[in-house]
Amino acid sequence: MRSLSELRLVFLLGLLGAACGTTAPATGSASALSEHSLASAPRPIPSDIAFESLEGPFWVASGGYLIFSDVVERNQAAAKIYRFDPGTRAFSVVEYPGAPISTNGLAVDGEGSLVACERWNGSLARVSGGVRGVLADRSPSEATLNAPNDLTLRRDGNIYFTDTTWGARPGEHGKTAVYRVSPAGVLSVAFETDMPNGVGLSPDGRTLYVGSDAHDRLWRLPVADDGSVGEPEPFAAGNTAPEGRLHVPDGLCVDDLGRVYVANNSKEVSAILSFAPDGHFAGRIPLPFPPSNCTFGGADRRTLYITTLHALYEARTDTPGLP
Repeated sequence: MRSLSELRLVFLLGLLGAACGTTAPATGSASALSEHSLASAPRPIPSDIAFESLEGPFWVASGGYLIFSDVVERNQAAAKIYRFDPGTRAFSVVEYPGAPISTNGLAVDGEGSLVACERWNGSLARVSGGVRGVLADRSPSEATLNAPNDLTLRRDGNIYFTDTTWGARPGEHGKTAVYRVSPAGVLSVAFETDMPNGVGLSPDGRTLYVGSDAHDRLWRLPVADDGSVGEPEPFAAGNTAPEGRLHVPDGLCVDDLGRVYVANNSKEVSAILSFAPDGHFAGRIPLPFPPSNCTFGGADRRTLYITTLHALYEARTDTPGLP
């Protein structure tokens, strides 16, 4: 027979599950309990814009706003970068030198310059003072890049980005891989793998996380003081998530506790799954549509912004995180 305290716990969890639109977890299930504590239920942010395929959200702390890409799969030239201002709840278009032809991952570096993965152009670019410069468009072997997808910036100026075939322009290209651009502008291969997608750093900048669409799994790689990357080791896969569900891991982000949040861009999952620094399942944030990417933002860094095909979502989290 359960004690009075156990019955109270089940009752409270039932109320919480109803509020989140989920069922109450079984008593003693740590992973199920953490599903409810990660974040509030994500809510779509109203907009009159007919978004087509959203990606690459990034919180610009210096300005207090969010930027993200609409890759517009069917019309690359119509692709845009948007800005969302939480204070006014308004959306606007970010000016970009020339057409921002299907940008995906975005970031703003320590100097305030925009860094963008240009899918259709096959380039990693930086925009400073209204001028666009190419950081990388060929591998160290001089093969053209496929379609730079996502990126993350280290505090010391190192840039890590994934190159995959999603949205690549026709023609011959090099192998898909994760690349590093050093502060001196030197490009090197960090990790060669099939269809790398999301990429992120631990809070201390000493671990790089990489997801792969082809393998439905994540790796972690040690990062040295100079930013160079060591050998990869398995981090999380379908067999480490509830019901074996880690499918089409897209963008990812990391909170201050080192938990990795992975957008599972598939109808089978339609959720963000979170994993603790040791790789164990830490929780789940369900969404009505498959998410493509996520980032932390807001003045307290506790708002999780999530992109789906046609909408931007926001949720309040229990822990601050990194953009």
